[in-house]
Amino acid sequence: MVPKHVLEAFGETGSPTRLAGGQGDSWRAGDAVFKQASRADEATWSATLLSTLKGPGFTVPKPKATSDGRWTVDGWTASQFVDGEPAGRNGGRWPETIAACEAFHTALVGIPRPSFLDDRDDPWSIADRMASGELPLEALPPLTEIVARLTGLVTPVDLPSQVIHGDFTANVLFSQGQPPCVIDFSPYWRPAGFAIGVIVADTLTWAVADESIFGLVDHVPGFQQMLIRAELRRMLELDQHARRGRQGMAQQLVEHWRTVRTIEGRTKGAPGSPEAPR
Repeated sequence: MVPKHVLEAFGETGSPTRLAGGQGDSWRAGDAVFKQASRADEATWSATLLSTLKGPGFTVPKPKATSDGRWTVDGWTASQFVDGEPAGRNGGRWPETIAACEAFHTALVGIPRPSFLDDRDDPWSIADRMASGELPLEALPPLTEIVARLTGLVTPVDLPSQVIHGDFTANVLFSQGQPPCVIDFSPYWRPAGFAIGVIVADTLTWAVADESIFGLVDHVPGFQQMLIRAELRRMLELDQHARRGRQGMAQQLVEHWRTVRTIEGRTKGAPGSPEAPR
């Protein structure tokens, strides 16, 4: 629950209501969304960037500052509430999602790499660094084979990195007559095409898109390698969360095996695609 003094600092009143989706840590009060930030430096950097970031091709919820100009209060941030539906509803809006992703990352070109990326130790950041070869790769036994199959497909790429939104798929909202709105910015430093690789890996795993989605991304430089790395990162995220006690890995693995077999089948020179272990 958002503390009363936090609401007042950002000029909001009323009873906060928890919002669905994400990690369950977002609350709405009035016209603002409140969320606890894991790091004040990252929250301040993101709010400063998003306060001036503009399209074309997308919008972002504008961060709210306190009356004395702060972006955080006791670890809480606030931003404009935006109504809309994610792409996966109503049959999927993957062409528009991918177009919004490309527009968003075009706007981020030239933003310097933030220093807080060097020491984030949350499960997502550790998995990202392992998938990109910046940390030793390790996985628990239930994930060993699927991780080995993906790492066996990785080949070197020579693509420029930039600030990206590393979790774009379900974090773009559509509202009639408005540009797509990009929410829950998760900054990473990777090639722009990696963000699209995450979208495709996620949609295949969630079974909300079929292989026709590949026709939307064949223009993306190095896309196959971006897709492999994106799915590898998702597997390593499962590993990191399992190490911290989260349950449900087994069911998620069933869904991810389908994606891995699709990736293997589309990777030139990849080994065959036998059935996943039962």
